[in-house]
Amino acid sequence: MDTTILEDLGLSKGEIKTYITLLELGTTKVGNIIKKSEMASSAVHNAINSLINKGLTSYIKKGKIKHYQAVSPKQLLDFIEEKKKKLTKILPELEIKQQITEKQEAEIFEGTKGIITMLNKLIENTKKGDKYYFFATHLQNKNEEIQKFFKKFDTKRKEKKLNVKGIAPTKIKKLFKGRKILKMKFVNFPIPSDISICKNKTALIAWSEKPIGYLINSKQISQMYKEYFEKTWKQTTLDTHKTI
Repeated sequence: MDTTILEDLGLSKGEIKTYITLLELGTTKVGNIIKKSEMASSAVHNAINSLINKGLTSYIKKGKIKHYQAVSPKQLLDFIEEKKKKLTKILPELEIKQQITEKQEAEIFEGTKGIITMLNKLIENTKKGDKYYFFATHLQNKNEEIQKFFKKFDTKRKEKKLNVKGIAPTKIKKLFKGRKILKMKFVNFPIPSDISICKNKTALIAWSEKPIGYLINSKQISQMYKEYFEKTWKQTTLDTHKTI
């Protein structure tokens, strides 16, 4: 079983192994957990105490002996919600700290997950009617994870009511089929790189086995790319103003 999602929730490997062992054994003594998990006694005790504090394990006493049990896996959703509430409480303070240090002009993001984070950041603080322009290359076609993300990203941009326009090579036209939020034009000349522009931010992506993204926060640079996009859009007649 892939337990990385549990690690993403903040559980240690020891906590995960102990929790899963408890699910498999049901209500049981600590000795049985140690035996089945093949973990050190101290590690199991530490994991149990931590799981109890997180509300993921409980115990009952039979005589003087504690018998532990894992809470229902559905309780993990409550665990996530609790973490979300705690984060929400400190979010304003974190944002203030960000504003104080927000002098950095560019950020670098690595890997597909980094690219996803960058694109989500690109549409932060947008409002209805804001323009989102992008150039797409054929290279993104090779990244299946990013293609799945783009469908969710379309929904986000639709919810924000952004005005989305894109220019892409004709040979990847099929990638945009059915994505009704997009107004597309397709061209037969090469597009040098994947570029997205929204408000004062510009995102550039260099596709490779480990893609790299550059998010530039500069009104001057974003304006330059917007003008280039609009000029190219006007000069392109193929599939003019067609939403597919």
